Amino acid sequence: MIAEKKLESTPISTETVLKAFRLMCTARAMSDLYEEHATFTARYVHACSRGHEAVQIALGLQLKSIDYLSAYYRDDSILLSIGMTPYELMLQLMAKRDDPFSGGRTYYSHPSLRRDDMPKIPHQSSATGMQAIPTTGIALGMHYLENQNLVEYAEGEYPVTVCSLGDACNRR
Repeated sequence: MIAEKKLESTPISTETVLKAFRLMCTARAMSDLYEEHATFTARYVHACSRGHEAVQIALGLQLKSIDYLSAYYRDDSILLSIGMTPYELMLQLMAKRDDPFSGGRTYYSHPSLRRDDMPKIPHQSSATGMQAIPTTGIALGMHYLENQNLVEYAEGEYPVTVCSLGDACNRR
């Protein structure tokens, strides 16, 4: 007989856990929908975040509007968790002019975004691993601004740069 291990209380609120679960279900449903209707898309080479939903959502829910993200084509779950809607993500998949990243002009899920209420996502190349270059540049730029006393952050509010390859660099 296996003894039940008592679960310790977690600092994560029930509201956050439910939000994360809804986002995980949404990401999975989108992946299934994309596969089911692949012939309807303008350019179908979709690689979803399947299997990575939990870790991507955990990351995305912690990003703030002062942060920077270099996302790529397998980061749908992160994009959902920062506040992008399934509709907005589908606009790019179908190369529609209302696509929030590029108006349907860039390859699918190479996001770039500058909204005041979301982390900033710089434009990047389609080459594999190209998330590292803009992320490094942003981190170096923040380091320079801080060292020259050209920027001041609220107490405890320091930006983070996140590369979709899993690296995060907290400047403080």
